[in-house]
Amino acid sequence: MQSDEENVVHKVLDETLVAKIRIHGEVSDLADVFVELNALTGDSAAGRPIVIHHWGVSDETGHDMDVCIPIKEEIKASEITTTILPAEDAMTIVHRGLYSKINNSYAKVTRHTYERGHPIAESTREIYHHWDTDRPEDTVIEIQAVLHDWMHRFTAKLETVVGSEAKEEILSSISKLDIDSPADVRQKALCKALSILEDVTDDGRRFEILSHCAHVFPEELIPPMRDLFRSTGSVDTVIEAMSTKGGYYPKLLRREGSIIYSEKGPSNPTAYKEAKTDAERRRAYCFCPLIRDCLDETPAIFCNCAAGWPKQLWEGILEQSLKIEIVQSLTKGDDRCEFAIHLPPGIS
Repeated sequence: MQSDEENVVHKVLDETLVAKIRIHGEVSDLADVFVELNALTGDSAAGRPIVIHHWGVSDETGHDMDVCIPIKEEIKASEITTTILPAEDAMTIVHRGLYSKINNSYAKVTRHTYERGHPIAESTREIYHHWDTDRPEDTVIEIQAVLHDWMHRFTAKLETVVGSEAKEEILSSISKLDIDSPADVRQKALCKALSILEDVTDDGRRFEILSHCAHVFPEELIPPMRDLFRSTGSVDTVIEAMSTKGGYYPKLLRREGSIIYSEKGPSNPTAYKEAKTDAERRRAYCFCPLIRDCLDETPAIFCNCAAGWPKQLWEGILEQSLKIEIVQSLTKGDDRCEFAIHLPPGIS
């Protein structure tokens, strides 16, 4: 029988005041940063180290990590930042043993989360309960897979755009769900909500609501491309630069006149390549656990959500609102997802 620690557990993470140092590198760099943080926080420390992995900000030398220690009160020191980690919903599991084996624990918590139809946010927290480089086999780390707050975003935007009465009607099927509702139940409820949304809104309002629900594009990746555009005035230069960078910069980009076409690659390239049927291939292509098992039943308007991802990037770079159009999507019956970013007049 498995202990509770070996099982995946849903937790609501409290707001936490922390001292933070951001680094770019590998997990092997953490021990030295822990020592530095402990020295800087001293008696103000109030918990075990927390590491936030920003997987989307990565290259051949590693990825960005916020290395944090909970503290009792604000600390003023040039070497650290004092900040508050927000309250979050997370699926958690305790990993024991070599860090090199932690992907097995990540796979377990991811499978558990996706079986309930929850999308996972771009950055993951780890709590380092025990980290001993001399005895790495004694490592104890709690993985906290933070959930993307899709439903909160959806609900809040509905209130703003369609009003409380229509919001309640749209959410009537979803409001019956709980955190452990199976993915197929969650998907059917969502499809019903989307059908009602489609009946009571036009294209513009659907886009406004659903694009707001998109995953959060890593904010660290936008300023370098914004600065490059400011200095060159050239979208083509930005596209070329993104093609050479790591992390979550889009790679399948092409420009035709005043339109940038942005295509997604498959979520699971191995499963996509090995798929025997179109249905298997489309499922492996899809990133979203909310709909990937019911693509043919999902109203096509849902992929306005995915359009919110390039919207964040390109509006951040060009510093103005843009028209984003769905060209192809799995929910429209296509075998891929592609978006058109319409450039405003005067952009070269």
